[in-house]
Amino acid sequence: MRKLLTFTVALALTAVSCSQSEGTATTTSFPTATTTGGTSAIAERFDPSSIRFEAALERFDRCEGVLEHFIAEALERVGPYGLDGGGPVVIMEDGVAFAAEGDEAAAPMTTMVTDLDRPGDDFSGTNVQVAGVDEPDVIKTDGDRIVAIVERKLYYVDVSGSVPELLGSLYLGDAWGHTMFVSGDRAFVFATGYGIAPLPATAESSVIPSYGETTVIQEIDLSDPEDLEVVRTMTVEGRLLSARSIGDTGRIVLSSYPAELAFVYPSGPAAEPIAEQTNRQIVQNSMLDDWLPNYTVTDGDSIVDQGLLVDCDGVHAPAEFAGFNTVSVVTVDFSEGLGSSESVGVIANGETIYASTESLYVATNVWVPGEWIGDTSLGDFEEEYSTAVHKFDISGEGPAEYRASGSVDGHLLNQFSMDEYEGRLRIATTDGPPWGFGDESESFVVVLEEDGDRLVEVGRVGDMGRGERIFSVRFIGEVGYVVTFRQTDPLYVVDLRDPGNPTVTGELKIPGYSAYLHPIGDGRLIGVGQEATDEGFTIGAKVSLFDVSDPTDPREVDTWVLEGGYTEVEWDHHAFLYWAPENLAVLPLQDWSTGFFGGVALRTDDGLREFGRITHELGSVQGASDCREVEIPEEYYEPGLIVQVCGTDDVGGYGAHDCEVIPAEEARLYSEDFDVIGYDVDELMGDDDRLEICFPPYDESRAAIQRSLVIGDSLWTLSWRALQANALDSLEVEHTIPLG
Repeated sequence: MRKLLTFTVALALTAVSCSQSEGTATTTSFPTATTTGGTSAIAERFDPSSIRFEAALERFDRCEGVLEHFIAEALERVGPYGLDGGGPVVIMEDGVAFAAEGDEAAAPMTTMVTDLDRPGDDFSGTNVQVAGVDEPDVIKTDGDRIVAIVERKLYYVDVSGSVPELLGSLYLGDAWGHTMFVSGDRAFVFATGYGIAPLPATAESSVIPSYGETTVIQEIDLSDPEDLEVVRTMTVEGRLLSARSIGDTGRIVLSSYPAELAFVYPSGPAAEPIAEQTNRQIVQNSMLDDWLPNYTVTDGDSIVDQGLLVDCDGVHAPAEFAGFNTVSVVTVDFSEGLGSSESVGVIANGETIYASTESLYVATNVWVPGEWIGDTSLGDFEEEYSTAVHKFDISGEGPAEYRASGSVDGHLLNQFSMDEYEGRLRIATTDGPPWGFGDESESFVVVLEEDGDRLVEVGRVGDMGRGERIFSVRFIGEVGYVVTFRQTDPLYVVDLRDPGNPTVTGELKIPGYSAYLHPIGDGRLIGVGQEATDEGFTIGAKVSLFDVSDPTDPREVDTWVLEGGYTEVEWDHHAFLYWAPENLAVLPLQDWSTGFFGGVALRTDDGLREFGRITHELGSVQGASDCREVEIPEEYYEPGLIVQVCGTDDVGGYGAHDCEVIPAEEARLYSEDFDVIGYDVDELMGDDDRLEICFPPYDESRAAIQRSLVIGDSLWTLSWRALQANALDSLEVEHTIPLG
């Protein structure tokens, strides 16, 4: 360990300059926590039975008020280990701070209605929750072209002619979890990365890296498919929660934790008092940009815009403390490109986002003190757990505007738990927190209505799934469908015609559960999930066809089951396709027990029957690239290995092979220490070339289908190996485009 800092280092208090502040000066006094024996008396601040989000958000009109809010709340909660959820990279031992060796932040596991994404008569669009409100995904089409993202690479495929053609590709960088919107000749690609924030300088080190999550948004010019390029990049401190768009107006929702505060850690109990005093001083010395997210917009190597993502007068806080994250709603005019954004923010921990064509709702949860973990206070808190919901108006093309807030008992499952109908919000919840449920747990549907700056409850129905929790929800007009599960799958039909008196009109109990519900017309629903035994043990993928035409008597009229299988649709509705003209449902399917990785097509016109399966077989996706293949020296040869030299204009890759890319400069650097598979690099490649060493695929799961879409008479499927066209009427392979 290296000495970095001592407790005797004087930390200078710095005045905050808020150039964006407006309005009259306001000063707010906040209480501070007492300490006993070096431990904050946090529990004295909280009454678990009273924690609810009943009041509307409070808006700040000056930067000083925002900073005072953060500092006051942090002083009540900061301890010898910093703030819950924050990341110190420093250990204190007897008053001396050391950097922890080998500490790294763990990587997180992670569409809009435009001309490209709007489904037409002869092509499908992204499977979204609300018609007219698109969601980001990894594949888009307008019927003439397909834009797809596979493993950090964007591909442009022309499908306007009789033979599809891959016109270009673009490497997107080292971030991960890419999804995109497309507007005209621009793609807006979202990804997750990590940035580096400096800690205060010390006598022995000018900077200590502290890693925080970032969202990277790239604006890509698609006008020349053979020369795709990133024209602007926006990097924001924080994690992408979700995004929506209506026309060219995009709404991007991010959650940002103040990761730049240089908290210290004690090495043991003896150092805790000193560590807490140090951390309290760090909070008192903090500045506004330590708490609120920053952003940077670059054009090539040039910074064209940067600053705080949310202006101070756009920051809101719940009356009840809800965490140190800032949930930001960023509005971007995609016709103007990146840099045209406007934002509002809520100081709260948010996860669930829902948007109609008129409103955007952000669900946030209360902050849980670390002292409650393993304490009886946590049990009291779980019984009174509630979720706050904040409503923003997005009916215009301008920035989102805060309207009202309310609360509901329990927790939400996902975005399908919320639905707006005739100006009212319907929410399905299970009581208690999201980390568990007990024998007395219960699920509800609650109707909220805007009353001034409050969302007030006007109706509720409960007693659904006693001892179970919600596994899927779908609201369709005046009816709601709720699936709960523990041992069996009750499907509840909720009549919402009278918002003040919702009622459960029907219930169906069957084995297994549906994790996704999709309406297909004529009073029918498709449910996708898992089959289960009578004891509740899941045994394989299940697709159910429900007849809900009689709301008092829902029936499961047919099922399709694959024991040992599962489908990505269970957790990602974008993976599901229903093409009504052919009564065809398509979903990814994986079965490790048999080694099947592909997709299944099901007909729904006569019950539920398997129409066929789709695979991306290795033999069908192998193929040469446009690079120059070179001979492999005998001592390095192994079956299936391909080595090729690619120029600047070459797409590269080799079918389903995994290709390691080595630029010429890097290859020369390596060649000084060891052979690059026996080649003389100077003779082999020019300064602008790259070497690609392509290994045959060893993981058959790469053939698993991720997405499917329809264009004309073809069903297109996307895997990590290829983009493949199958005849819609027979599923015979028509065209295969290998992807590297």
